[in-house]
Amino acid sequence: MIGIIIVTHHSLAKNLKETAEQIVGPLPEIESFSISEQDDVEKVKKSLAAVINTMKKNGLKVMILTDMFGGTPSNISFSFFEPEKVEIISGVNLPMILKLATERQKQSLSELTVYITEYGRKNIFSAIEFLGK
Repeated sequence: MIGIIIVTHHSLAKNLKETAEQIVGPLPEIESFSISEQDDVEKVKKSLAAVINTMKKNGLKVMILTDMFGGTPSNISFSFFEPEKVEIISGVNLPMILKLATERQKQSLSELTVYITEYGRKNIFSAIEFLGK
């Protein structure tokens, strides 16, 4: 299994996880990590490192999902990139988390990274695109 850490600004990570759990039930080995503007970056890094290390000690590879490329959550997370062990994807959305609930048990970390990135992109629609008007 692959451990998932959602890292975002403010409380988005917590809300995404809780919303996904309302739809599919409990999500073991999926952690939410929210960063506010008052947080000390070095303390955040240490806390995130502790979560990653706990997952790795439990035999998990880790996927980190952040809210947007270039933001503090993304910049902090990218410092933990470790090929074949820790992957990072920016642009998390609810369909990605729902799909990860099942797919993270079926694919390798590198396969899942490619798959879930594309899945997230495919789940963005405009009304005009969807309704064809």
